[in-house]
Amino acid sequence: MKITLVLVGALVALMAVGCKKGDSSLRAEDVTTNTIIVKKDDTVQSSFVEEFDKEYYSKEELEEFIDQEVKEYNDQNGEEQVKMSSIHVADKKASVVFYYHDIEDYANFNGIDTRIFTIEQAGQDSDFLAAEFINAKTEDSVAKDVVLQEEEAQVLLLQEPVVIKVEGTVLYYSNVKKIAKNEWQADGENLAVVVYKKK
Repeated sequence: MKITLVLVGALVALMAVGCKKGDSSLRAEDVTTNTIIVKKDDTVQSSFVEEFDKEYYSKEELEEFIDQEVKEYNDQNGEEQVKMSSIHVADKKASVVFYYHDIEDYANFNGIDTRIFTIEQAGQDSDFLAAEFINAKTEDSVAKDVVLQEEEAQVLLLQEPVVIKVEGTVLYYSNVKKIAKNEWQADGENLAVVVYKKK
């Protein structure tokens, strides 16, 4: 995951030195875990939390490093496709919140296979067709034919250890665990699939 690589890369850079932004419903000072939120306008926000426990680590240098990564991406892909919304360092942890124009920018910037598509498109996707689904309301198993009847639904697929939130109603899911209202934990080992309707 490139978010990890960006922050780890920054920490490596800071280690070498030591040895040598947009509206958001996520705030860096509040987050405690890696999270992705898919908004109703199809923009995406994510938070990333990492250990920041060396005396020579610098918030300013970390911020400069991430700003440069974001600038390089936007120079190649379009202005303001990705933004660093906020950054917070406290209790030996660094938390960063990012904004993405859409899920494609999230996937490309972080170097992971993450997709959102319609139910009609899902019916042609081998990963979706291989999934086994649970009804989010009843927690019962449900056949894919039932899932495919939700013509207005969106489908999110990703494979990373992250808390998933959507601005909408989750209808069905595969390989995630509900941990709170509208919060679903993916383990990163299995492909997570979340079927939802926007607000």
